[in-house]
Amino acid sequence: MFNSPIIDLALTLSFTYFSLSLTVSTIHEYLSALLNKRGEYLKNAIDCLLFDQDWKKIAEKLYNNPNITSLKKDLNSLPSYIPAGNFAAALMDQFKDDKNIILDMNKIRDVLTDDGIAAQVGISAGIRKLLLNFYERAQGDLQSFQKQIETFYNSAMDRASGVYKRSSQLIVFIISVVICASLNVDTINIVNKLWGNQEALKHTADNLQTVVKQVNEKGYNPKTDTIKFEASKVTVIKNIPADTSKNAPNAKKVAQQISTVSTFLVSSGIPVGWTAQNTPDLKDKTFCQSLLSLLTKITGLLLTAIALMLGAPFWFDLINKIVSLRAAGKKPEEEATTPTKNTTVTVKPVG
Repeated sequence: MFNSPIIDLALTLSFTYFSLSLTVSTIHEYLSALLNKRGEYLKNAIDCLLFDQDWKKIAEKLYNNPNITSLKKDLNSLPSYIPAGNFAAALMDQFKDDKNIILDMNKIRDVLTDDGIAAQVGISAGIRKLLLNFYERAQGDLQSFQKQIETFYNSAMDRASGVYKRSSQLIVFIISVVICASLNVDTINIVNKLWGNQEALKHTADNLQTVVKQVNEKGYNPKTDTIKFEASKVTVIKNIPADTSKNAPNAKKVAQQISTVSTFLVSSGIPVGWTAQNTPDLKDKTFCQSLLSLLTKITGLLLTAIALMLGAPFWFDLINKIVSLRAAGKKPEEEATTPTKNTTVTVKPVG
């Protein structure tokens, strides 16, 4: 088993960045929902889905379809997330007849192959060509046809999501800087304080390793689950529904998460917060010494903010690699138990 202080420090920093990255993500989601930026970006992505002039008319119909309007927070807002199933169902509704009964596959084929019928429905040649490909792959099965639409939509939204994340980098960085400055999460200070007290460093790393181990035993998945931080414990909440305008974070939830994450880090032995121990002492110092202390503080905060830009999934993956390295040589642990909905993990406070 490795007892290197470097490994302990790497685990401590990675967990700090991981927990704060979750907070930054929550704040970003809150601001996006508040300004409806994600909804606007999603609508624009769907409008440009096929780069077909007639598609925009169909896209407008889709946004008025009950499968999508049900995702809106109110009548004047746009949904911030549309599941593939809802999108496919809304598109399939375009193939309903005058009696509002969904067409069978033979009639769908007629709509896609007959110019006259297609014109009545309002489906252009470009859209028909795409849907005909789906029709051929479905081999006459209606559910398979809808599944083809869902797969196409998911692929398109993955690309759109990547573009959205890149366009949001500046906002995320600003949020990261504000969080780091507010909570005084200074990478240089953390390294100096813990490296100077390696017994406290080992205790902190042991605590965090226990938390990570138990979180993993409950099957935590950064893409579908979330972690709720409390004073001296974390709770894994499994299978969070995909984000929509209706369940987006609110101001109270954001404020509570900022407070609890800070409290959790402090109780774990990580030197954060604007305490006397974590604040530069400028008394009896020359101007140059004071300036150097302030520049060191700013640099430490910026280093943390830059680290948060990598995102929670990156840091959680790195945490697991560090834990595996730290626990090298130990006997294999028993297989994880079946994940439960909520799992609480308590850490031992330092001091």
